[in-house]
Amino acid sequence: MESRMLKMGMLLTAMTISAVLLVMTAGNSMREQKEIHVEKAAAAAEKPPVEFTLKAYQGKAALFRGNAERPYQILDIELYLLPEEDRKRIEEGISAGSEEELRKFLEDWD
Repeated sequence: MESRMLKMGMLLTAMTISAVLLVMTAGNSMREQKEIHVEKAAAAAEKPPVEFTLKAYQGKAALFRGNAERPYQILDIELYLLPEEDRKRIEEGISAGSEEELRKFLEDWD
């Protein structure tokens, strides 16, 4: 009988230790997930998403929305006619946060 009580006590102790470890692990996991979420939110707040990009497309300047691979508008600006510095900037891509910002850039550039 004492042997049985001893086994029950050991089993109960093992189950208690397992439960404590499980709770601690779950708490750490939740904390890590929260930290990751906070870091992502902070990074998103620091850098607004690029909405428009002016870059080269088939020898011309073109406007792209977001990270699209195809332009939504191809401009009537032949890249070979531009000064080398402007051509390089367009080939690298010029980002703008809004269409208005992009329009201002194009007006200043003309």
